[in-house]
Amino acid sequence: MFPFGVTFYPDQWPEETWAENFKNIKKAGFNIIRFGEMAWDWVEPEPGKFDFSGLDRAMDMCAKFGIKVLLGIPTSQVPPWFHRKFPGSRPVAQDGTLYPEYGPRPNICKDNPHYRLAAERLTKRMAARYKSHPALHMWQVDNEPVYPPLDHTTSNDFCHCEHSRKAFINWARHKYGSLKKINQIWGTKFWTTTFSSLDDIQTPKAGIWEAVSPHIFLDWFRFKTDSLTSWIDHLAKIVKSLDPDHKVGTNGFIGICTRVPDHSILSGNLDWYGLDVYPKGGKMGPKDFAFMLDLWRSFTRGKKAEFHLTELQGGQNVRWGSPDYVEGPEIGWWTKMALERGAKAILYHAWRPPLFGAETGGFGILKPNGEETKRLQVIKGLAKKLRTWNFERRTSNIAIAYLRSSEVQTYQEQGPPRGISGQWEAVRSDIGIMYGLMSIQGAYQLASHKHEAIDFIFEQDIEAGKLPYETILLANPYLLSKSQYTKLKLWVMQGGKLITDARFGQKDENAHLYPTPLLEDLLNVTYDHGEIDKNGFLDVLKGYSKKYQLIEKKIGKGKVFYANFSLFLLIKQGNKKWLAALKRFL
Repeated sequence: MFPFGVTFYPDQWPEETWAENFKNIKKAGFNIIRFGEMAWDWVEPEPGKFDFSGLDRAMDMCAKFGIKVLLGIPTSQVPPWFHRKFPGSRPVAQDGTLYPEYGPRPNICKDNPHYRLAAERLTKRMAARYKSHPALHMWQVDNEPVYPPLDHTTSNDFCHCEHSRKAFINWARHKYGSLKKINQIWGTKFWTTTFSSLDDIQTPKAGIWEAVSPHIFLDWFRFKTDSLTSWIDHLAKIVKSLDPDHKVGTNGFIGICTRVPDHSILSGNLDWYGLDVYPKGGKMGPKDFAFMLDLWRSFTRGKKAEFHLTELQGGQNVRWGSPDYVEGPEIGWWTKMALERGAKAILYHAWRPPLFGAETGGFGILKPNGEETKRLQVIKGLAKKLRTWNFERRTSNIAIAYLRSSEVQTYQEQGPPRGISGQWEAVRSDIGIMYGLMSIQGAYQLASHKHEAIDFIFEQDIEAGKLPYETILLANPYLLSKSQYTKLKLWVMQGGKLITDARFGQKDENAHLYPTPLLEDLLNVTYDHGEIDKNGFLDVLKGYSKKYQLIEKKIGKGKVFYANFSLFLLIKQGNKKWLAALKRFL
């Protein structure tokens, strides 16, 4: 069965409306419904007092109408009783600000041991209860797992509670083995930061302009990904230990590095990994949407995890993103493009717009009163075509390298928005928090061709030498380990074509500056200094004029094309000259 479905939350609708909604969902051509992932208070209204009667009736009714269920285990948002029972559990920002008890998501730190015990208990109860239910098709653990804030409603960084601090210390001790090594990697000799005990270590609470170590900052973001990955894997293993027969996964979204974990790591041990994407809300044209699909599919490439769309926009955005109206026909090309790029499941969000809450009136395929729309007519047509459609994904021989460490380090050097005082320059998001994402988007504009899917590769792919491509576009190549560089250079010498841009290999994997950039070895040039101009970064090389230029060099059987400026950012910002100049090399 190809899962073709929709979200519908029975706990948010009067029970007397369920049968009509389930019947119409089935009639529309859907074969699966997703619910449960945000309903902890429904099944555990008081601590330790479970009431599955409503969920039982919803599951039974789905079975009656012949609809399968993607059942969410709702551990992403704790009920209000949790904070009553465990005061002092609110997530803590770097400046001590406490996250709200309810409302913004997630309202709990996943390093909190009280939360973990409650979430484990809930997961065990639900997996044991529904593992043999005839309506069950798949499990979802958590929902869009992140540290706060999910919606980037604040520039504050979370979570700096004592639980996260201890988890961070344990992570560093396990990674580096000794306090001596931690001090070395984190460069603590600078400005009297040397830790004489593990207990001295605190979470990084400042930007570079306030003297936080860039090396600690980088590891802080790595820790967040590893901590979330470990937790999601743990929940999935609990489910699998009780129910080995149904697939387990989770969902997420693509965003800036402060909001999201490294998806190429988090997806590693799951059965499926779902993208939540709102093309109209994000003002995406076809190429923008294709970028999202190819990047998410690449997160699952080479793993057992299937590429799913867990939330594909079904109606008009509210509260966040563009409120542009969703007419209906656009859902058709969104769906077709997702299938062309290898999606193994498509679920729309949502069947009906909620009548209350933070997303009142938003995202529904139907009108608030339940009337049909052109959107539903389009989806009904798609449901019929799915029976006969057979898409064979055409993959390009070009790959784009997405270096998460370079992205985090680039953000750290600009930091979040701040007031301007004295010598400080205004924060530039284009060379800070957005630089990594915009650079790979520019690379995608260069690489994309008609209906060909583009693979993205990640740091671990380069480290392993898994580079089965004719051409690699290496955007924002700021941080490269010597091992990664050696693998890339060997690949070029064996016939590969590398296109890259400014700041190539200036820092190692821990953000320590190389005395001489790796660029010098690659191209046999001498790096003089770097500058920042209105278009991004500029490398100034000895013997070369200080202007934008593309240097071509044959190395072994392959070639390197190096731009001494922010090439991919410039393309993303609409520069047609450099787009056309580089297209001829592909």
